[in-house]
Amino acid sequence: MGMTRERMETVGVRFPLSDIEWLASLSMKDALTPSDKIRAIVAEARRRNEGLGDYEAALSWLRDLLAPAISAIKGREFRSENPGMHSELVALAAEWLPQTLALLLAQGAPERGQGEGQEKQERQDNAEMLMAFEVQLARRAFQFCESLLRLGVGRSAPCYDSEIIRSGLPRIIELAEVVSFSRNRE
Repeated sequence: MGMTRERMETVGVRFPLSDIEWLASLSMKDALTPSDKIRAIVAEARRRNEGLGDYEAALSWLRDLLAPAISAIKGREFRSENPGMHSELVALAAEWLPQTLALLLAQGAPERGQGEGQEKQERQDNAEMLMAFEVQLARRAFQFCESLLRLGVGRSAPCYDSEIIRSGLPRIIELAEVVSFSRNRE
């Protein structure tokens, strides 16, 4: 069972010399020739565009986008003079950021045109969608805050700088106490 290939068309495109030089120097997995690289760039742009409005597609795209940076960080950890160097804060952020950005991208998709009679229902649906989105975003934010606080349990945080969490916690704890006090007065 062979893979079917989509029919290809030739398109003539003019580029500034600086873009051609950049394209020639660009290193892309499975794309060696300028044509391969342009096809890969178009496929990536299409994938990014289709990810708007789709959480899973946006999350996949964002993880792929961040993968080289995360790999570079892990490589630096591995090559560090300090054996076993690792930061739970960096790992937490690398996991949380794409999930949160995917949530924003999925919600922020451009609206499709609808008929005139649907305007009132559309406004009500928009309000409900925005409130549900806000709930999801708040959950993600509180999960991140809770995870940060968990890093503060114990004598030293599992971070490159074991004092980084401890030094930031007093302000958070003070703010939480103020919020708790004001809620108890209500």
